[in-house]
Amino acid sequence: MRNLFSPKLIIVVGALLFLASAGYWAYTEVLPRPKPISVPEAVAGVQVTQKISGADAVTEVTLVHGKEFPMTSGVIAIYGDSAATVWVSSSAQNTIAAQMVQAMTNKIAEGRSPFTSPQARQLNGRRVYELSGMGQQHFYFQSGKLVIWLTADKAIAEKALGEITAFYP
Repeated sequence: MRNLFSPKLIIVVGALLFLASAGYWAYTEVLPRPKPISVPEAVAGVQVTQKISGADAVTEVTLVHGKEFPMTSGVIAIYGDSAATVWVSSSAQNTIAAQMVQAMTNKIAEGRSPFTSPQARQLNGRRVYELSGMGQQHFYFQSGKLVIWLTADKAIAEKALGEITAFYP
């Protein structure tokens, strides 16, 4: 019978533990200093009037969506007198962003939110979820490591969506 704790196994386990701790260290180094995320200065002809970025934006998004996903940065941009709002969350990996989008879709589909069930459609080569509620149209989608949520008045919603999907390819 082979020794269960062979030197090769111990080396492999040690290397995995080292990589996991290095990855965790790198992640915790990013959190206190979130990288800035750009937003358009205007959406559908409406100028940005307020921006919340970095750790403050991450806190706001976490309050709304909970702490189940690690975000590395965020930004919230309000256009005009709330004619449109863009929420952008950044994660460490594309797969985490995809999980965030799926979790939002599942949670909203449960029916305990102020939104209609999300309807998916293809736009500019990506899946965009559309829903309505609270007097506005809402859209969300993934762009690489980013998750973008757009809220807009119905009169400018489609134009704003086209501009936002072009801004975050």
